[in-house]
Amino acid sequence: MSYFDISGATFDENLRKLETSDPAHADVFNALLGQLINNDVALKEAVTKFAASKNEQALFLLNLHKDGKKYGVHFDNYDVTPSSNGTRLFDAVGMAAAPSTNTVRAVNDFDGKGCFAYLEVNGSVDENGEFQVQYIKDIDNEFSRTKYDTWCLYLTQYVYRKFDSNGEDTVISDTRHSAEWLPEGGAIRPDGTIRPFVAIAKYMSGDNADGVASSISGVSPKNYSFQSSLTKFRAKGTQYCAETSQDSERMTRLMEIAFATRNSQSVMAGCNWWWTQTPATVQENDVERIIISKSAAKELVVGGTVSIGNASSLTSDSKPETDRGNTGLNAKANRVRITKIEDYDDNSSAVYVDNGGQKFSTASTTVSGVTCPTMLSTMPWNTGGCDDVLGSCGSPTSNASGKEPYILFGVEMSSGFWEPKGNTVMKIENHVMRPYICYDCTKITTAGATTEDWIALGYVIPDNKGSWKYISKLGYSADDPEVRYPVEVNASSSNGYADGCYTEDLEKAGDGQREVLGSGALGYGSLVGRRDAALDYGLGDGWWRYAARLSACGRCGRRAAA
Repeated sequence: MSYFDISGATFDENLRKLETSDPAHADVFNALLGQLINNDVALKEAVTKFAASKNEQALFLLNLHKDGKKYGVHFDNYDVTPSSNGTRLFDAVGMAAAPSTNTVRAVNDFDGKGCFAYLEVNGSVDENGEFQVQYIKDIDNEFSRTKYDTWCLYLTQYVYRKFDSNGEDTVISDTRHSAEWLPEGGAIRPDGTIRPFVAIAKYMSGDNADGVASSISGVSPKNYSFQSSLTKFRAKGTQYCAETSQDSERMTRLMEIAFATRNSQSVMAGCNWWWTQTPATVQENDVERIIISKSAAKELVVGGTVSIGNASSLTSDSKPETDRGNTGLNAKANRVRITKIEDYDDNSSAVYVDNGGQKFSTASTTVSGVTCPTMLSTMPWNTGGCDDVLGSCGSPTSNASGKEPYILFGVEMSSGFWEPKGNTVMKIENHVMRPYICYDCTKITTAGATTEDWIALGYVIPDNKGSWKYISKLGYSADDPEVRYPVEVNASSSNGYADGCYTEDLEKAGDGQREVLGSGALGYGSLVGRRDAALDYGLGDGWWRYAARLSACGRCGRRAAA
């Protein structure tokens, strides 16, 4: 007598129904009985796991999605075919993906598959750089997006890359199929061993009730530079820094493979055409709204973030200062959510905001005899704007408007901020700009790449002479495969990577360092997407349009152990 093999048992809810036409043969019955037995074994394992640690529970749940498949995309080199569109490879062939909204769940064949699958969890990074799960969404009643740091937890990606004269293949899997498949950078521990999962902060960082930098829903992200983010996040623990190049690269891979394009804005535009500033057309007292022209109101989105106030200073030509960093412009309502927009009369609309019940006047004020009307200014979105999106990817009401953030496999991004990388800077030496990376955030200082802990990449950034140019090629270093920044800028807003890169005139620049800024601020339009790079600001530059994301992967190894 032989026995059913229960080694490596997995649960499968799709059980075949026996038909009257099936032959009465052991092979027919054994297939069904074997899966039923495997289901029992898998469920027993699940019960055991759920009596174990939260990390083991989370890994068990993620492993339910593990499929060992290879999901890939091929992109031609720009000089072969400038198109941004790619060709699906391996198990991605025949799959389709589209972004959702709050009211429409679009088809996304990658949802729940392998390393595209994720759990929302509360958790933290311990002093050794290891992520510790606290609560799991839909499992633990204590889970909260507003009380505790919220992360998206994914199985570790293994990445296969091939470069040739025609183009580039990128393939990912939850399984290491051979030595050529490299673990993603954020999963490599400092000792070279490999973490089973990677956590990405779901939200931009805002302060919690205790003033601690947090990844939580419903707050205004704080403004950070490379230097100030390091200082603030380090107060949370030396194991934290701002989003790393590895974090950014792993999410961009998901975008490029799932949607088979390098032009991320063609799928989800993000918040980059959200630049309205408009005066009150009717003055009111003791209100929590502002009445503006209908044409201006049409540019707004319910759920979006605005500030309301009057200029408190004048420009050099004696006009009201309209820079959003002017404190007067947010004195009446500071980064508040639009709750409703309704017609006021034939020419105007009333825009209601949640100002916590604090009423204000929309009357004009004067500065040095100059009338300063009450202004509404659009601002980068507060966190949680995408919490009601029905799918794993998408924007609240429109993926194409350019006014809304989006979620990408659970992570909320492109909310209207420039975002500094926490472990990567650009260094100018003898008029040449080169990326530098530090793989251990505990060794990073606000001085940037000034110690031997920083590694210089083997490629240089083009000199754009103080202008924006569109990226046609990214650099690649076999030793640092996840640090990818522009090396060629011959594309346009509709081909190549369809994202911009800015550098100052390097021939005129002295030696120094620059922040690596990605994502893109409110008014940059087609220049900004998953690959854009603004490389002209110093390490301490932080403004109203800058914010940062916590990283759980700041302590990692350069390469995995053999």
